[in-house]
Amino acid sequence: MKKDRKVERFDYSKYESKPAWTSESLLEYEFWGFHKKKGRLNIDTKRYKKACQSVGITDFLPNGLFKQRNSVYFLPEKIKRHDYKINIFRDLINELKNDWVNEYKSIFEKIRTPKEVEEDSRLNSLMFTSSEDDYDEIDIEAKMDGIRRIDKYNRIINSLYCQFIMKVTTEIDRFTLYVMTETGYKGTDFNIDSFFKFSDGLLKERGGIKIKDLSKYNAYNMLHKINNFLKHNSIESYRTLKKLYPANVASIERGTSQTEYKNGMFAGDWLIIKVGYIDDLLDKLIIFFENYCKVFLSEDLEESKWNYDDYFMNAYYEMRYPLKYIGIDF
Repeated sequence: MKKDRKVERFDYSKYESKPAWTSESLLEYEFWGFHKKKGRLNIDTKRYKKACQSVGITDFLPNGLFKQRNSVYFLPEKIKRHDYKINIFRDLINELKNDWVNEYKSIFEKIRTPKEVEEDSRLNSLMFTSSEDDYDEIDIEAKMDGIRRIDKYNRIINSLYCQFIMKVTTEIDRFTLYVMTETGYKGTDFNIDSFFKFSDGLLKERGGIKIKDLSKYNAYNMLHKINNFLKHNSIESYRTLKKLYPANVASIERGTSQTEYKNGMFAGDWLIIKVGYIDDLLDKLIIFFENYCKVFLSEDLEESKWNYDDYFMNAYYEMRYPLKYIGIDF
């Protein structure tokens, strides 16, 4: 009978002689229970936990790391963060969120509102008169300037929304094609149908779950229907959007338009985009792709946040100078 090979634990006693906070040992991988073997990171979880606690930083101690197992060292499931496809989508959408909040929204604040135009008109006119008899006329003219601004203002705001919607769709589709290719797609083109057919092929059982069954599919689908309308400005793309999402497009039926849509009319003028739509959309897209990667790619959503070599290497880089990590520069 073959005897089990005994794995000897690393001797950490040399790290116990002085306080961890001041020790140069923090720069050594072994201090943290990290042992590199054949290009992979093997982790002594007991030592890792003790090292984190010794410097007072427990942010990098995921619960799943301490599940019962037979081996002395823990070998992460993946190497890179993006070896989990859900992290590709998460990082993309979080980048889009950052662009939206810090770039696009700040542009909105610089666009003169109808109220601002009205106030500017009133103040400019008052500068050139001292007669009270002119005040009523100035007030009326200022209000008219504000009213005349409404259509232009709404058109500019809507245009910015449309631009960002098209940017989001383009990036989502680009990364979706990348993930498909990484998981075996051999096609040379991309559209929604090819995404659906390829995904159906990933599930072995017939009659399995479809993409349309996933949570927040409607957010994904509506984004593409809006984008399709913006690209083609056609009656057919308008009718499709109106049929599926009537509240998001102007129509005679709902009393939001006085005329019928015709080929070539600017789609952006017909879209009804509520305040907060983009923020809500991006949050829902993360949920949609999390469900997709769980069902179609069999990824563990919780483990995808930490179960890879680079997560622990990043933890090492963050914690090796613990005072800096907690915001104390020295």
